[in-house]
Amino acid sequence: MNLTVRNIAESCSEQEVREFLKHELGHYAKNVEVVGAGTPGAYATVELDADVPYVGDVIARQIHGRHLGGQPLEASADLFSDEPPAAQ
Repeated sequence: MNLTVRNIAESCSEQEVREFLKHELGHYAKNVEVVGAGTPGAYATVELDADVPYVGDVIARQIHGRHLGGQPLEASADLFSDEPPAAQ
Protein backbone atom coordinates (compact mmCIF):
# COMPACT_ATOMS: atom_id res chain seq x y z
CA MET A 1 0.00 0.00 0.00
CA ASN A 2 1.29 3.45 -0.88
CA LEU A 3 0.83 6.92 0.52
CA THR A 4 1.20 9.90 -1.80
CA VAL A 5 2.19 13.25 -0.30
CA ARG A 6 1.83 16.41 -2.40
CA ASN A 7 2.17 20.17 -1.99
CA ILE A 8 5.80 19.93 -0.90
CA ALA A 9 7.46 23.34 -0.67
CA GLU A 10 10.07 24.14 -3.33
CA SER A 11 12.48 25.08 -0.54
CA CYS A 12 12.54 21.51 0.81
CA SER A 13 15.33 19.19 -0.24
CA GLU A 14 14.82 15.52 -0.97
CA GLN A 15 16.62 14.67 2.28
CA GLU A 16 14.39 17.00 4.35
CA VAL A 17 11.23 15.44 2.92
CA ARG A 18 12.50 11.91 3.46
CA GLU A 19 13.56 12.60 7.06
CA PHE A 20 10.28 14.37 7.86
CA LEU A 21 8.15 11.52 6.54
CA LYS A 22 10.24 8.81 8.19
CA HIS A 23 10.00 10.66 11.49
CA GLU A 24 6.24 11.24 11.20
CA LEU A 25 5.41 7.72 9.99
CA GLY A 26 7.86 5.76 12.11
CA HIS A 27 7.86 2.03 11.46
CA TYR A 28 5.05 2.36 8.87
CA ALA A 29 7.44 4.00 6.37
CA LYS A 30 8.96 1.06 4.50
CA ASN A 31 10.38 3.08 1.59
CA VAL A 32 10.21 6.82 0.76
CA GLU A 33 10.71 8.12 -2.78
CA VAL A 34 10.78 11.87 -3.42
CA VAL A 35 10.13 13.06 -6.97
CA GLY A 36 10.94 16.55 -8.25
CA ALA A 37 12.35 18.01 -5.03
CA GLY A 38 12.85 21.77 -5.39
CA THR A 39 10.15 22.12 -8.05
CA PRO A 40 6.51 23.25 -7.80
CA GLY A 41 5.23 19.74 -8.59
CA ALA A 42 7.31 17.85 -6.04
CA TYR A 43 5.68 14.87 -4.36
CA ALA A 44 6.64 11.82 -2.35
CA THR A 45 5.48 8.24 -2.48
CA VAL A 46 5.76 6.20 0.69
CA GLU A 47 5.50 2.42 0.65
CA LEU A 48 3.65 1.61 3.84
CA ASP A 49 4.36 -1.45 5.94
CA ALA A 50 0.68 -2.21 6.48
CA ASP A 51 -1.62 -4.83 4.99
CA VAL A 52 -4.98 -3.45 6.09
CA PRO A 53 -6.39 -0.75 3.75
CA TYR A 54 -7.89 1.42 6.49
CA VAL A 55 -4.46 1.89 8.08
CA GLY A 56 -3.26 3.79 5.00
CA ASP A 57 -6.31 6.03 5.15
CA VAL A 58 -5.74 6.79 8.84
CA ILE A 59 -2.07 7.57 8.18
CA ALA A 60 -3.01 9.85 5.26
CA ARG A 61 -5.41 11.77 7.50
CA GLN A 62 -2.69 12.27 10.10
CA ILE A 63 -0.16 13.61 7.57
CA HIS A 64 -2.70 15.69 5.60
CA GLY A 65 -2.43 19.31 6.74
CA ARG A 66 0.89 18.95 8.56
CA HIS A 67 3.29 21.71 7.59
CA LEU A 68 6.63 21.18 5.91
CA GLY A 69 8.57 24.14 4.57
CA GLY A 70 5.70 26.45 5.50
CA GLN A 71 3.11 24.66 3.35
CA PRO A 72 0.35 22.26 4.40
CA LEU A 73 0.88 18.81 2.97
CA GLU A 74 -1.78 16.91 1.04
CA ALA A 75 -1.78 13.15 1.58
CA SER A 76 -3.81 10.27 0.20
CA ALA A 77 -3.58 6.51 0.43
CA ASP A 78 -3.71 4.28 -2.63
CA LEU A 79 -6.15 1.62 -1.54
CA PHE A 80 -5.57 -0.48 -4.63
CA SER A 81 -2.34 -1.74 -6.11
CA ASP A 82 -1.27 -3.81 -9.09
CA GLU A 83 -0.35 -6.71 -6.84
CA PRO A 84 -2.58 -9.78 -6.93
CA PRO A 85 -4.58 -10.48 -3.77
CA ALA A 86 -2.87 -12.69 -1.22
CA ALA A 87 -3.97 -16.33 -1.08
CA GLN A 88 -6.06 -17.16 1.95
